[in-house]
Amino acid sequence: MQTKNLIKIIKAEATVLVSMIESLPDDGDIQPFAIEMLQSKIRDLNNIAVHLSSVGADAANDDNAAAIAAQEAARKAAEEEEARLFAEAEAEAAKRAEELEAARKAAEEAQRIAAQKAADEAARKAAAEEEARRIAAEEARKAEENARRIAAEEASRKAKEEEARRFAEAEAARKAAEEEAKKAKSLADMFADNTADVEQTYNAENEQQPAASATTEPTKTESKPSTLAERFQQNTPSVNDVLAGLEKKANLASRFNSRPITNLRKAIKINDRIRFVNELFDRDSIQYEQTIDMIESSANINEALDKLFSSRNWNQEDETTVDFLELVYQRFKS
Repeated sequence: MQTKNLIKIIKAEATVLVSMIESLPDDGDIQPFAIEMLQSKIRDLNNIAVHLSSVGADAANDDNAAAIAAQEAARKAAEEEEARLFAEAEAEAAKRAEELEAARKAAEEAQRIAAQKAADEAARKAAAEEEARRIAAEEARKAEENARRIAAEEASRKAKEEEARRFAEAEAARKAAEEEAKKAKSLADMFADNTADVEQTYNAENEQQPAASATTEPTKTESKPSTLAERFQQNTPSVNDVLAGLEKKANLASRFNSRPITNLRKAIKINDRIRFVNELFDRDSIQYEQTIDMIESSANINEALDKLFSSRNWNQEDETTVDFLELVYQRFKS
């Protein structure tokens, strides 16, 4: 009786199991709880079958065979259902794997598109910045060229003004030089007249000396300085007298009474330097500088003039020569 009941239970449970299996969807989308219920029902059938197998040996052979058949049927049904569920699970896993792969590829494509957009935007910004730098550089170049042009025009204007100023100074210096030339000529004439008077006085005094003196001592004569350089070089009372007489002239007093020059190169003004180089040194500034160094290295006026006139043959009546020698005289004036 117990075996029959168990068989009935097994059939009932098998019917429920079949009903559950038939209720599964055909698209393979099985919910996890449905799978768990199927597994639970299969376990129940297996437990009943195991219990049925433990019934006493006195059970009828047909009941035992039926139980064994039911158990075998349940086992096969369970295996088939498990295989089907496993296949469905594999199919679902494969489908999900495909979906994941598709999602990954879509994500990669989206990332690639985003990266391309970012690269395009960066390139656009770089091009814009490069264009801005080019425009700024062009503007800076134009501004620099404009500034150079303005500076060149300003420099040209100043150069013209400076040239005009120098021309005016040169013209004023030329006029002053002409005036000094007149004064120098008067100075030379006065040198000649005063030197002649001194010689006449000296000769007259010699003629009045006793004859014995003339026989015992050679007659001393006073040579007349032939050039202005010789007049500056000679350190005789007659020349001093002449200079003393000349210093009485108002137009010469400022020259001979001025302070001595300590540095000849610094004392010569730029306009005078240009005039000396052009008129006395044949426009050769190197000869001019060498001559100034030679004068500065001399011990006194005599040595300076000896060196100067040993290499120069200047016209002593020339105004520029007189102006230069006056500066040399002031350089060694004590």
